[in-house]
Amino acid sequence: MHASLKRTMKQLNERDIEALRSIYMYRCLNKEQLYHLHYALSLVTQEPITDQTAKKRLKKMTQLGLIEPVTPMSKVINSEPEPVYFLTNNGIQVIRYYFDLPTNVYDNKNHVVKRGYYRASELKIYPKNINHQVYLNQFVLDFIQEHPQTPYKYYDEKHVSQFTDIRPDGMLTIGDTDFFLEMDMATESRKQLQDKWDNYRRFIHSNEFAFKERQIVVLFICGNTEREQERIDLVYRTLFDQVIDVFNKDIDIHVGTHHQLLQLLTTKYIPRIFNQKGQHAQLYPLFRKQGFLISKGEVLKPIASAYYPHYYVQQRQNDVLMKEFVVDDFTDKPVSTFHHLAYFHQFKMYFSRYFNRSIRYIIVGQTEDEIYHYLTIVRLLQGKDIYFTTPERLQRLPFHQALFQFNSLGYRYHFEDDTLQKQIFEDEKSR
Repeated sequence: MHASLKRTMKQLNERDIEALRSIYMYRCLNKEQLYHLHYALSLVTQEPITDQTAKKRLKKMTQLGLIEPVTPMSKVINSEPEPVYFLTNNGIQVIRYYFDLPTNVYDNKNHVVKRGYYRASELKIYPKNINHQVYLNQFVLDFIQEHPQTPYKYYDEKHVSQFTDIRPDGMLTIGDTDFFLEMDMATESRKQLQDKWDNYRRFIHSNEFAFKERQIVVLFICGNTEREQERIDLVYRTLFDQVIDVFNKDIDIHVGTHHQLLQLLTTKYIPRIFNQKGQHAQLYPLFRKQGFLISKGEVLKPIASAYYPHYYVQQRQNDVLMKEFVVDDFTDKPVSTFHHLAYFHQFKMYFSRYFNRSIRYIIVGQTEDEIYHYLTIVRLLQGKDIYFTTPERLQRLPFHQALFQFNSLGYRYHFEDDTLQKQIFEDEKSR
């Protein structure tokens, strides 16, 4: 190590070293992100402090030639965006020394020896793409802040070495699940979105997917637009067109805003991974209230290993089976439900062959209008033995009134009794 670099390192404190490592792992970070990660609390009292310390330390590291500020491109006229900080080659050398990054590593998959660290030039991002990285980083940092006790590993696209057939923007590994993060800035055309899903289609067909170690959940984060719902709808439409037929139980996709997908992690996936009771356990008491026994869909795995909805419910009287349904929870709009809906006729055939009886299907959505909205996007508004409901209806109404269907004009109707034969039209048409 050069003597000049040793002198430089003596001017750094522990927080500075950690800040440099964070910039390496996230490729770039702005002042606000670095402040909240490393400089927000007093070293003495652990009380919150202003960002003045962060400003001083970033200025110091810039003067020492360890980091450099780069200003991203902005679409806002007469507005100077906040700079982000990248490591310089000297900054990389500090990281290599403190965290013992290897000079070379052996790539067992490709059978070659390669460098064990990234150079500063390899971590650089074109100014027009910096905001994309900042938004992605912020999603991960917000997750860390909301779940400080949750063990996780995060890999930026540059650091994702587990997969070569697919390169998500980032990946969070939590327990038995790899969360692929795709940051959408509403700049990709329909054709570009289709190409992205074609890449996922090839990935699902690959040996790498077949021999993966964990469940995969793709979180497609839509931002940078005031017309969020229109963008979300376009993404759902393109992915339905490109990949819905190759879906299976080992992958799911959710499309939503930054806030929606963070909430999804909190209410559904974190509780599931760590066997905690989450918001999505709400269906258990609702179906029990309606007189049903409810089980997870895995009980149907023997008849359709690649396809089964989230739940199986049955109602018995004196140990005689009276009614049974498969059920999907669509309150968080997983793409797997679209697959189940599109191929329900196939599942029903498997079920009939195995049990010598028929089965019906219930989709539980957040509201009637939301169910209608997404069904029209994927053009799956109607289907034999397919019913819809909401948690509110299951809580408030008898079963035959809680279930509903749509006609071709979008009008809803429920049923006169539990035979689900005679239709009773409701007053309102879904928008």
